[in-house]
Amino acid sequence: MASSLSPLEQDLLCPVCFFIFTDPVFLSCGHSFCRTCLQQNWTKSSGRECPVCRRWSSKTHPPPDLALRKACESYKQQKRSSDSGSQGLLCSLHSEKLSLFCVDDQKLVCGQCVSQDHQSHSFCSISKAAGLHKEQIQTCLTELKKKLQIFHRVKIISDQVAAHIVSQAQNTERQIKEEFGKLHQFLREEEEARITALRNEEMEKSHRMKKKIEDLDSQIKDISARIVESNERLKDDEVVLQGIQTMYERAQYTRLDPELDSGALIDVAKHLGNLRFQVLRRLKDLCPYFPVILDPNTANSSLSISADLSSVSPSPLTQLPDNPERMSMYSGVLGSEGFSSGTHSWEVEVGYGEDWVIGVAEESVSRKEICVAAPENGFCCIWRVENTIYAGTGINSNVKVAKEETIKTIRVTLNWEKGQVIFFSKDKNKVLYTFKHRFTKKMYPCFYNNSTNSVNSMKILSFPSHFTIKQ
Repeated sequence: MASSLSPLEQDLLCPVCFFIFTDPVFLSCGHSFCRTCLQQNWTKSSGRECPVCRRWSSKTHPPPDLALRKACESYKQQKRSSDSGSQGLLCSLHSEKLSLFCVDDQKLVCGQCVSQDHQSHSFCSISKAAGLHKEQIQTCLTELKKKLQIFHRVKIISDQVAAHIVSQAQNTERQIKEEFGKLHQFLREEEEARITALRNEEMEKSHRMKKKIEDLDSQIKDISARIVESNERLKDDEVVLQGIQTMYERAQYTRLDPELDSGALIDVAKHLGNLRFQVLRRLKDLCPYFPVILDPNTANSSLSISADLSSVSPSPLTQLPDNPERMSMYSGVLGSEGFSSGTHSWEVEVGYGEDWVIGVAEESVSRKEICVAAPENGFCCIWRVENTIYAGTGINSNVKVAKEETIKTIRVTLNWEKGQVIFFSKDKNKVLYTFKHRFTKKMYPCFYNNSTNSVNSMKILSFPSHFTIKQ
């Protein structure tokens, strides 16, 4: 080892540890040692002999060798300046090149660190340690990239929701004006009030969605910056290991994945549902009242909902945001109001539709996956296929209830407390089927229309004008 060192370096080596002196002391015999090295040697030998010449020292605490200390510090400073640019990172304690990685302490160490503070620890080469940590960090980055994709996907849908909010607001405003155009002048104030409420909701929900999108943009930038920064640092093994904890922290993102907000869209049902009935109680003869109105925010993109939210018919696919409420996987739509008590009835004109489903569905039914309309899945429904009407009694079973082309109008009655759903044919004046099921959740009217002819609409019939209006 000494043969590869310069004469100056050989003069500055401790004869015990063979490293540059640290806190050197000298004995009466003239030999110098690191204070720690000398104390450790004396502890092992149970005496105070000079480790070189074996001469006895009378002093328990040898004096410091100030001249030698100054020479060592000058040499270290000179070596640090000359080697910092070519030999990589240096030890902050000993000014020597960090040449090993301590597995126990997860840090870079120099030779003196090994002999003084890491004697019983395990070590490996920098390249091997960096390789292991790079692999783990790459795993973290893989997950981070997946998270970035989730953020991008949610942002795309959020952009669609933001655009749809504006479109909904515009269409709803137009329909409101058309409805109010049918009324007398004394109703204009109510019209203005409704439009104001709509615009306020549009402003509030657009502002909320804008803020969400800005937050998604910020997080996407943060994640992207982490990936770029981490990939850049991974190019240098020493940089990776010098700041390994920071690397792990930057390569992980603890914030929860974003979710689409329920209720983000304009509440069209609130503005349009039973509009004339609610506003024009004194003009009830001019205003139809529908016991059930459809919620367009739940409608599949293959369906068309009428302006008064009372009928649904097949239509070419339209571009709609995949918000959480929407029936994405089947041609269904729900009523805007659910029921958790009482008895409720509504009549549906199925017309000449050859492929339809009507009934009730739990609020929690699957909307993003295809499932059978059976009680086990939260549905109590009847359907028509090939001119035959069935009741869905189970996932793998159903009951034939009618084989009639003349059944055009069906009344659905939900008695929540009794756990009954009764389907009554007005055309045949008889009960088609009665479900008996214990309800524990809010139940929504549900409709499915997959008829091939777009004119085959399903329509909810309005109550006669002489029905008592509830105050």
